[in-house]
Amino acid sequence: MNRDRATVYRWIAQIKILGIREFIRKKKECKRRRQKRKLLGIVPAKIRSIRSETGWCGQKIAKELLENHAVRIPVPTIYRVLKQDFELGAASKPHQYRGETPKATQPCEVIQHDTVNFGELFAHTSIDVFTKEPAVVIVDNLESETGVKAFFQQKAFYGPAKLHQTDEGSEFKGGYPSAVEKAGSQHRFARPYKKNDQAFIENFNRSLRSECLGWVKYRKEEKIAVQKMVNEYLRRFINRRWHMGLPNMMTPAQFKLWYTQNKKVNGVVAFAP
Repeated sequence: MNRDRATVYRWIAQIKILGIREFIRKKKECKRRRQKRKLLGIVPAKIRSIRSETGWCGQKIAKELLENHAVRIPVPTIYRVLKQDFELGAASKPHQYRGETPKATQPCEVIQHDTVNFGELFAHTSIDVFTKEPAVVIVDNLESETGVKAFFQQKAFYGPAKLHQTDEGSEFKGGYPSAVEKAGSQHRFARPYKKNDQAFIENFNRSLRSECLGWVKYRKEEKIAVQKMVNEYLRRFINRRWHMGLPNMMTPAQFKLWYTQNKKVNGVVAFAP
């Protein structure tokens, strides 16, 4: 039979339990290939249309189809449709060279931005890479115009900053980069597939979930209440929460005061032991 001895013994054991006929039937079933599900109607065209208009990934397209078109489609099926007309994957996305991850040696030198999904609400989050001071604005959509408004609220908290860095989400495109530049700062898109480029803000996002808002899905009418919860959390985070990324595990407020008093020695921050 040209089979390994162990395989034959395994077959014999199964035949003793199932019987020869049931064993043969199961073997034949295993060899049948499951037919791929075919999408009917205008669904494939709708998937392509959403991709062309927004550039969204499969997960976001699936969400759009479910919420606004009452169509539930697995993400792998969406990618199978997109693969016919679009080049997918990291290798097909040429990106301009952006250099290494910006480092901060003083307050407001580098501010990282991101968004967090909380159901019908979204958190525009930001953090000063040097002082670890965060700012959060709760919004009810991810449009670039809303992102610009959130940016100016965060800018009012930080003051003048040298560089604002975001990922390439739709909320950070459109008029967002030009708004940052008109405000007197540089804007940089983080490098795709480089997890350390946004490490500080992603670490804060995890803290925001685990210590404040959790994994609950909030409704639009809860926007004011959620913002109040976040504001209270930010006060504790800045003034009371010890931060392992700062000298002597200072709070961000303590570190900012310490830095203001000590400034620099020979151009380098003189951290206390």
